[in-house]
Amino acid sequence: MGDKDERTIYANPKFCKMTGYTLEEMIGRQSYDFWDEESAKRVKDVNEGKRKQGISSSYEGNLLARDGHKVPVLLSGTPLPDGGTIGIMTDLSELKKKEEKEYILSRAIQYATDAIITFNSKGYIESWNKGAKIIFGYKKEEVIGDKLTKIFTNTEIGKILADSAVKYNLELSAKHKNKESVKISATLTPVFMGENKPVLFYLIIARDISNQAKLEEELALKYKKIKDAYNKFGVIKREMDYIFDLLSIQEESTDQKQIGDFIVTSVIMLTKIDGCVLRIYNKSKNTLDLISSFGLGSDWQGKSSIKYPNSLVEKAFKMETPLKIIDITTEPRYQSKYLAKKSNLCSLLLIPLKSKGQLIGSLSLYCTPEKKLEIFENEFIEKYAKLIEIVLASTMPGA
Repeated sequence: MGDKDERTIYANPKFCKMTGYTLEEMIGRQSYDFWDEESAKRVKDVNEGKRKQGISSSYEGNLLARDGHKVPVLLSGTPLPDGGTIGIMTDLSELKKKEEKEYILSRAIQYATDAIITFNSKGYIESWNKGAKIIFGYKKEEVIGDKLTKIFTNTEIGKILADSAVKYNLELSAKHKNKESVKISATLTPVFMGENKPVLFYLIIARDISNQAKLEEELALKYKKIKDAYNKFGVIKREMDYIFDLLSIQEESTDQKQIGDFIVTSVIMLTKIDGCVLRIYNKSKNTLDLISSFGLGSDWQGKSSIKYPNSLVEKAFKMETPLKIIDITTEPRYQSKYLAKKSNLCSLLLIPLKSKGQLIGSLSLYCTPEKKLEIFENEFIEKYAKLIEIVLASTMPGA
């Protein structure tokens, strides 16, 4: 977790183990210090672009461990309302090793029947091997001296000659001698006469991927299912971690404020919402008193205590169900429309908290217009609220 200036303010033990740094060594250092040069540049570009716009993103990069070795990871970054960032790193080391081995094996098999073609800067074919005959159907003598238009459309030739750079895994559609379409994956290499000289000729090494298209679609679908299952497992694990942590805090402390702060923090981390407010019902004053909040500015301090009668909490408690309000600025009972607009808060999920049929408080989740439906799609948070009710009830007087 970093602040608005990308200074590290927290790293969990797994991250410390992954990089070899202690938490004390990391606190205060910019996050860019823990990436290799190329990845640091990308992280900085994303932070100065998408993060400042409040946009989350995921991409790959290389962490630079303390001993100098690189750790490939998938970075999932989420901006915080105060300008900071939460980054979740998934170690891709084993996956990369496996991909590399599979790549080498695949290349060794596939290149045995690859097409190897050379053509000059004007697009005339100069050489043609047996692999090319297998893929495109033409014999050598049928194509030498002809233009590339014999096997490629002008659009595909435009991709080939787009610039004088080496191109890898360039996917192209070609024409077989029998008029059928052939899809190839090619490596294009320009050969120069010398430094700062024009291109002498181009070399294409291509393999037929037509028969693999269906297989790749099936593999992509399987991979997506595995990835979805992995992501779901990760979410479930985080949910269970917070459940156990909340129970542990209950056992160790009776400080209502401390417990309230943990509840709000956990809700923020589990839902990635923009604001959260936890209130306790004060029966003697018939008010809802603020215990903890996140994502709300100092202007909200005047709302440390609100009246319970005719409030949304009263409505939700009587209905015995959470309230889901898409636009709180149009809700007659909502008491802080001005502050909500000022903080760019739009939607509200309000969960009444009760114990043995009696109201004990409320949990309010806010989000901006851009994410107004996300809080309504999180099935776990209402179940988590049941545990919050039990924990808070234990801190009430006479419990």
